[in-house]
Amino acid sequence: MIAAVTMAFQNAATTGDGLTQFLLEPRTVRFSVTGNGSVTGGAVTIECCPSMTAIPLPPGSGSGAGSGTTWTSLTTITVPANATTEYRAQSVVGSVRARISTPITGGTVTVTGVRQEDQQGFSRRPIVSS
Repeated sequence: MIAAVTMAFQNAATTGDGLTQFLLEPRTVRFSVTGNGSVTGGAVTIECCPSMTAIPLPPGSGSGAGSGTTWTSLTTITVPANATTEYRAQSVVGSVRARISTPITGGTVTVTGVRQEDQQGFSRRPIVSS
């Protein structure tokens, strides 16, 4: 049985990185970008981070290496006014986010993602053996 799982990334926002969701296994995700109100400008970049990458710490901040996140842009979507547009990302794994890359003006944006998830179902039929 396959069920749809909805994930929230941005909720009536005008700026920011939004929430990050983690996908343990490769999944297809359908992103819905909704412009709330008379949006006159703004864009959302859908990003993926398949791994954590070690980056050096700034000078004088201590010894060793820190860990930083390397985000890869999948697409950038112009936020529509009072409408919804969708983007389907194929085989996404790791962390995913919807970052507002250009501030939203004249309204807000809501971004959700829907992924398909395999679920173990149990039959109510009795097992018959012969």
